[in-house]
Amino acid sequence: MNFLYILLALFIFGILIFIHELGHFLVARWCGVKILEFAIGMGPKILSKKSKKSGTVYSLRLLPIGGFVSMLGENGMEAVQGSSEGDSDADEDDEQTFFLNSDDGSTSDVSKNEQARFLSEEEAEHAYCNQSVWKRILISLAGPLMNVILGFLLMFVIVIGAGQNNLGTTKVTSFYVVYSAEESQYGFEKGDYVYTVNGEVINSFAQMKEAISGDADGIWDVVVLRLNEEGTAYYKQPLNAISLGTATLENNFVCSRSEQSGLQVNDTILKVNKTRVHTYYDLSYEIMNQGYQAVDLTVLRNGEKLVLENVIFPNLVESGTTIGEIDFGIELEDDFSIGTILKHTWVRSVSMVKMVYDSLIGLFSGRYGMDAVSGPVGITKTISDVAKTGILNIFALMSIISINLGIMNLLPFPALDGGHLLLYAVEIIRRKPVKKEVEGIINFIGLVILLTLAVIIAIKDIIAL
Repeated sequence: MNFLYILLALFIFGILIFIHELGHFLVARWCGVKILEFAIGMGPKILSKKSKKSGTVYSLRLLPIGGFVSMLGENGMEAVQGSSEGDSDADEDDEQTFFLNSDDGSTSDVSKNEQARFLSEEEAEHAYCNQSVWKRILISLAGPLMNVILGFLLMFVIVIGAGQNNLGTTKVTSFYVVYSAEESQYGFEKGDYVYTVNGEVINSFAQMKEAISGDADGIWDVVVLRLNEEGTAYYKQPLNAISLGTATLENNFVCSRSEQSGLQVNDTILKVNKTRVHTYYDLSYEIMNQGYQAVDLTVLRNGEKLVLENVIFPNLVESGTTIGEIDFGIELEDDFSIGTILKHTWVRSVSMVKMVYDSLIGLFSGRYGMDAVSGPVGITKTISDVAKTGILNIFALMSIISINLGIMNLLPFPALDGGHLLLYAVEIIRRKPVKKEVEGIINFIGLVILLTLAVIIAIKDIIAL
């Protein structure tokens, strides 16, 4: 990684953090809550400016690992004093007074100095802890939802930029016929895909066998698809005057495992096990996620729904995890209308949301190891690799990170937005807030766990560089 890629990673992190905190900020302002500080980054301030109109401090801080919106009365729903960040950023000469709503409905004051005064009723109305539980829920939801919305918007740009040739359906058009022998012969190399035989496009092993079965000792002109040296794309390689018979085909080539399992050309795949699929994107993801073992495919064949049981796909091992690999070609969309674009944007974005939950389930079930988990250091390395492949891939990675950030923050874990939402749900059920001491302990424990995990993951990522 060079310095420019590190700057790019910091810029991307900054955008995602800004969008997240902007969500909290805008909804809090809309709900009438007084904002003490809007900060990007943590630690000591680099730049700051205080609004004369609202009194809000806008700051940029040294450590690019987060951000916060400090609101009056935010800290554990106790005294109206904002978070610790907000207190530290108040002008030293300012007198700060805090209005406390106790569990029994009485009020008292908590002062930073002896000269403090009670907040007026009008000022107390703008404290976070004095807002209704529904407003506090909206404020907590706003940050994660902004990240999810940003991910969807980026995906919309990606779908348009990729063009119609990258919008696939779930209809099967062909199966791969692969040269599998270890030794090269007749010009074939291991991993070549047969594309044409004597000018006829080969869509399945059965079709290729039928094409050459009439003449076992025939001479054929073959075009194969071969992976380039960088491993990034296939190119067409003509192989002329090949002696290709049925025995050679059966001994040196393999057909798609899904074709062997009963899938046919022109089948439209509707479900992978019980999961509905709508486009090639979510189809390929479900095969990757579930197809490492035999799956049931629901297909539409000649107008009739069929269930193909125990369909097998090739397996691939990445980062110590076995995943399924799609082994057939698909039909592209026949139009590039706004409806088609929106459909693919929605499906891809929802698949990313599902991917987050599937990854968490896989992590706790033991399917994924720690190698599959990355923090800021690992993500920076990924950004530097992706940046070399084009702007659309950078947008795609930003979309993935943004949606991940939003969904992870909604998890009901202490110190996350989802943890606050869980406490508010308890408050709705109990019809009174959780005790302040209990909430403080819960959030502290959650913060310690999160920081410990962050350190462990950072060390793992640094070792892997």
